[in-house]
Amino acid sequence: MNRRNGTRHFARNLVIVATALGLWGALVLLFAAPLALTDPPVSWRQAIAFGVSIWALWILFLPAVAWLAFRYPIERRRLLRHLGLHLVACLLVVGASRATFGSENPVRPLPQQPEAPGRSPGARAARLGPPGAFNTLMGFRAALDVLVYWSLVGVCQAITNFRGSQVRERRAAELEARLARAQLQTLRMQINPHFLFNTLNSITALVYMNPRAADEMLGDLSELLRRSLDSMNEQEVSLAQELEFVGGYLRIEKKRFGDRLQVDQRVPEELRNALVPALILQPLVENAIRHGIEPRRGPGMILIEASREAQHLRLVVQDNGRGLLGAEGGSTARRGIGLANTEARLRGLYGQDQRFSFGNAEPQGCRVEIHLPFHLEPLPVPSVPDQPVA
Repeated sequence: MNRRNGTRHFARNLVIVATALGLWGALVLLFAAPLALTDPPVSWRQAIAFGVSIWALWILFLPAVAWLAFRYPIERRRLLRHLGLHLVACLLVVGASRATFGSENPVRPLPQQPEAPGRSPGARAARLGPPGAFNTLMGFRAALDVLVYWSLVGVCQAITNFRGSQVRERRAAELEARLARAQLQTLRMQINPHFLFNTLNSITALVYMNPRAADEMLGDLSELLRRSLDSMNEQEVSLAQELEFVGGYLRIEKKRFGDRLQVDQRVPEELRNALVPALILQPLVENAIRHGIEPRRGPGMILIEASREAQHLRLVVQDNGRGLLGAEGGSTARRGIGLANTEARLRGLYGQDQRFSFGNAEPQGCRVEIHLPFHLEPLPVPSVPDQPVA
């Protein structure tokens, strides 16, 4: 990890130095080009030499100013402190530039030469340059130093702000993803106590009537709980694993209902490797048994079906019970924790790319149908808003 951080810091410093050198070269060319294009023209070598002499110190100033700008950005929390630091640094740059540039005064009087015949005294005065030219040049140079300094600080500040916004967006996305995963884990953990409570009730009903069957059901229940705990951290499992878990649950219920409970499973072999939410079918099968098979006096049938429709996997759990209208006051009573959590988990895992329907079946009974993306590799968990759980 330290090695990676060292490489990252070295790359960042290399970018700063390369950017500074590029800006310095641009400043030199900015001053050299007008001289090379004047009339009469000055050679490019002389023009570039003049630009280098003007900006020679900035080859040192640019990396230092860039480092200061990144190290001490102008931000609200430390505005006065960092702004004052940059003001002092700017004054030091201007002072150093003036001291160095002033020692090499490019506007000096030419050496006195004998007057040429016919040359007027005004011509010699013109060669010396106008009065105060050096002070004007130094003032212009100081203004340029200030402009370049704060322009560089502004560019570095923009880069810092952009990086900060990227970091904040990434952290916000990570927090939303963690929240979504926590919500999904909470929904799944609600299934285990609900499933355990209902199964224990089924076992309790057989303790005195059929102790041997109750003992076998406890063994099957412990195996189911072990599988559930083994896959606790997995949001998705293969359809084959989910069907195996549902099969263990159905073996428990068959000991209670005997021949009254029949299961028709229609799952093509090529779909068994598709990923589905863990424990997605068990609450649907449990709901069908409690509200569809248990109230019936005669044999009951549960259909578990899977098929592929384009890029989606369709799962169906259907019973031949009395349906919604004949069950304890309608659909509101039927939509308990199992169905509500199933719908909420589908929204959390697949967003809008899923569909959950719950209604009467033909010719009788209840039918739950799920459409979710067909995939063989885990999908990223999208962030979802809080959803109420019935």
